[in-house]
Amino acid sequence: MEHIAQIDNTEYTFRWNDNQTLLEALLAADIPANYSCQQGQCGACQCSLEGGKSHMKENHVLSDYDIRDGEVLACQTYRDEEGPYQAIYWF
Repeated sequence: MEHIAQIDNTEYTFRWNDNQTLLEALLAADIPANYSCQQGQCGACQCSLEGGKSHMKENHVLSDYDIRDGEVLACQTYRDEEGPYQAIYWF
C-alpha cells in the first residue's frame, strides 16, 4: 500500500513496512524528510500523521497535547494499522 508525505508543499508517495520507522520508510523512498538525532530527542522530524494508529518507541520532545493532536516523531514512529497514512511536515 502506498502512503503520502507532504514536505515543503510537495507530495510524495512511499511504502512503509511494519518493521520500519516512518523516517526509515521516507528515506528509503528518497524523500527529503527533516531529521537530525534519530533518537527521539531533538524534534527535527516532528510531523502530523493521519490514517491509522501508530506508536512511538521513544519521545523526549512532544507533549501529551501534541500527541493527541496527531503529532509524531518520524524517527520513532511505527504504524499499527494498514493505512493509508499521510505524513505532513509543517516545518
